[in-house]
Parts: sequence; structure tokens; C-alpha cells
Amino acid sequence: MKKIPLSQTGVEVSCLCLGTLRFGTRNSYEQADELMDMYVEAGGSFIDTANCYDQWCDRGKGGESEVTIGRWLRDRGIREQLFIATKVGFGYGDVPDGLAASTIIAECENSLRRLGIDRIDLFYAHKDDPNTPLAETLSAFNQLIKDGKIRFFGASNYLAWRLADADAIAAQKGWSSFTCVEQRFTYLRPHSGADFGPQQIADRNLMTYCDARGKTILPYTPLLRGAYVRSDRPIPSPYRGLDTDARLAVLREVATELGATPNQVVLAWMMHRQPPLLPIFSARNPQQMEENLGALDLVLSAKQMERLSLAGNCLNDEPV
Repeated sequence: MKKIPLSQTGVEVSCLCLGTLRFGTRNSYEQADELMDMYVEAGGSFIDTANCYDQWCDRGKGGESEVTIGRWLRDRGIREQLFIATKVGFGYGDVPDGLAASTIIAECENSLRRLGIDRIDLFYAHKDDPNTPLAETLSAFNQLIKDGKIRFFGASNYLAWRLADADAIAAQKGWSSFTCVEQRFTYLRPHSGADFGPQQIADRNLMTYCDARGKTILPYTPLLRGAYVRSDRPIPSPYRGLDTDARLAVLREVATELGATPNQVVLAWMMHRQPPLLPIFSARNPQQMEENLGALDLVLSAKQMERLSLAGNCLNDEPV
């Protein structure tokens, strides 16, 4: 698997990141074990989780994914080969919502314990917290770097202007700032007024800001949980807009030309972008893992990239 630079950190990471929301809840340890093994065997080394995964599952309370990854790391003994990302910000159990310094510091310790590691490679602010001063949040992350508990920290579900404010504060105080941004993004574009709750999309403002500042964007939910390929999984209503049919038509045309699946083309389209996006993908079973990893073998021509990117632009006033 190809490696690409992560922002301006000087570190290279796998061009596909494995998301692990379901591990330990909807995927048993044995199932998660097999999926992580397949990912690593394909050359992958970038694993993404969060302290609260998967509290949204009826069998989850939070922490299950980190515990599952930690057990796998102990069983495999390959910690030094991997780049591990986790997050803080969503409340779960008796952990409060938000990014107060005390929460960030305490949850870093909890994540380290569950993962069974002594340093987190990338620690995300999982969502913006308008009730806590940005300076307090940034100070806590910088303290964790100073203490050797984390290497880098990133942002997830932030608006571009909030990232700009954070960068300005960090520059003023001589601190590190958000290295990269994990944001909701897929090939289809949400219609005007689409509401994703606390999740923020990677819109044109965020993408141009991150490109200008050298911050890697990591799209999450890039495959819309199977909606591109499953007849029983409709396209989510926020993505049903004026240009949806036009973009789906081009996506399917390119997939046919390449002998690939729409899922593979979506991931390849992101990885071919310049600067490249770094998709966070997941899989429920080995078949899905094999399909998604197949995106690594696709080569999109300049013409195919143009067709995919421009599809439906005349029907949408907010092209990305």
C-alpha cells in the first residue's frame, strides 16, 4: 500500500486508513482480528478509532473499539509498525461532552490504557466545542505532546473559520495546532440545507483552507455505508439533490470502464485528487475488505477524474 505525507508532520502514513467503529460491538474480536490482519497484510498501517466507539450501538457503552485494538496489538506484537489515531470530545458513560482540558487529559490516559500503548500517534478533537475556549483545548493537546503522551493532534467536525482561529492562537503562543482534519465527505454532494447534526462536511471553504495550509483531509463515511453498491441501502436523504442522478451515472460509467465497483471508484477518486484525500474506510466482513482494498489497484485517467469531478456541476451551485 502506498504511503503519503500526513500534512507537514514529516511522517508518511498509509493512503487508506482503517476505521474501526464497529470493532468490539457489531464485529466480534475474532471478526475484527481478521479484518485488521487483512488490512496489515495489504500494507496498511493507519488505524482510526475513538474513545466513545461504539456507544451508538445497542450493545456498546464506549471504549470497546480501543479495547479490541489493544488486544490485537498485544496478540500480534506489531505496535511499532502502526500509526494509531483516536479521539476525544463526545461524551459517553460518565465522561462529559466537550473539550475541556481536564477531559482531554483524562481521556488520553483512558485511551492509552485501553489500547495498551504508551503514546498515541494522532489524537483528534472529535468535534468542536464552542463552550470551551480554543486556547484551553489547544493548551491541553500541547501539554500531551510535551509529556510524550501523543505525537500529533487533529480536528474533526470543525468549520474552516474555527480552524483558522485555532491556527492563529497557536501561532501567537508558539504552540502546535491541528495537524489534519477528519471530516464527513463522499463523492455525492449534500443538498443545500442538509443537516448532519454534530457532524460537519468537508465543503469548499474547508478544503481550500486545508489545501492552503498543508493540512491533510481524511474523509469519513466515504462509502455511505454501502449505499453506492447495495440495492437495499438507499442513498441517504441529505445526498438526494439536483445533481445526484448525474453524479451516480458518471460514477457507474467509470466503474464499468475500469471493471471495478462504484465503491472502489469513490475511494480511488479521493486518492487521485491533488493534494490527495486520505479516506477512512471500514468493512463488515472479509469480502467488503477485499473489495475496498481493490481501490488501490485502480488508475483513473485525467479524463475520468475530470468527468467524475465535474458531473452535475451545472445543477449544483456549490461544486467541490
